[in-house]
Amino acid sequence: MSWADVTNNPLFGFTLTVLTMFLFSTLLHRAKTPLLNPFLFSAAAIIIFLLVTKTPYAHYEKGASILAFFMGPTIVALAVPLYKQIDKLKANALPVLAGIAVGVLVSLVSGIGLSLLFGLSREMAVSMAPKGATSAISMNLAQTFGGDPALTVAFVNLTGITGYMLGTKVFSLLRVKSPVAKGIALGTTAHAMGTKLAFDLGEEEGAMSSLAIGLAGVFTSLLMPLAMGLFGL
Repeated sequence: MSWADVTNNPLFGFTLTVLTMFLFSTLLHRAKTPLLNPFLFSAAAIIIFLLVTKTPYAHYEKGASILAFFMGPTIVALAVPLYKQIDKLKANALPVLAGIAVGVLVSLVSGIGLSLLFGLSREMAVSMAPKGATSAISMNLAQTFGGDPALTVAFVNLTGITGYMLGTKVFSLLRVKSPVAKGIALGTTAHAMGTKLAFDLGEEEGAMSSLAIGLAGVFTSLLMPLAMGLFGL
């Protein structure tokens, strides 16, 4: 059996992803700092491995797509901790909704505005605009409005990694103490990676971040056409 036959099996990409993530999660667990992000190290290691072994990305993607399938059920499962915090959500409904809406609007405007400021193409601006939503939503929005879904995924991942690495530092710098505020901020700006950090901080932070992920996707879908119209796109 040739190496191409091995890598063309869907179990190859699946196993490589799981083992790499497990390895770096274990190695970096004791570091206790978001700056050492297992996701970032795992992605870099997989890219290097594919390049060194000259493995086609299409072969790897067959197995990796199996993991991507479980993203939907995983997001839905986040409703469980949110339900446990429903009383706190009701007590803070207005500021929560306002915070998510403002966060999404800032993400859209900054993505488009900075792209145009630096002379990037319309395709690049549209691809960057929905970076605050999850991959599934942002890819569909980018494709609908003429962007490149592949670029959008890159921007989404970069946003999530940045939020995960710098979130606690920003909270400390700005003296943010409220668990609700931390959760909403992380979920709105850094989606899945931000929610992972939020759950590391506490159940209340994680629940609020879970809510923010879903609502940020809804607000992004609603506000993106308005933001594009604002910039004449």
